[in-house]
Amino acid sequence: MSDHIDAKGLGCAEPVLLARRSIELHDETTIIVDTRESLENIRVLATHTGCSIGIAEKPEGIYSITLKKKPDTAGYARESRQSGNKGNNES
Repeated sequence: MSDHIDAKGLGCAEPVLLARRSIELHDETTIIVDTRESLENIRVLATHTGCSIGIAEKPEGIYSITLKKKPDTAGYARESRQSGNKGNNES
């Protein structure tokens, strides 16, 4: 299943946070951003999560970025949620 996010005009961290949530739930995510900073942040996310990344630059500085889970990263979402829950369960 795939997801599509239009993150143009959003603040600094929002596009990468949306992309991360989406890739945890979907095998493929396409996110549209309008800043080079957002592009670079999502590129780092792809490296961190082990996803493949495809980038298409469109006119006027718009980037269409597609993240795809690789077969060996299928457990990423499960591990990410488990590690995120650890901190919430500790007193």
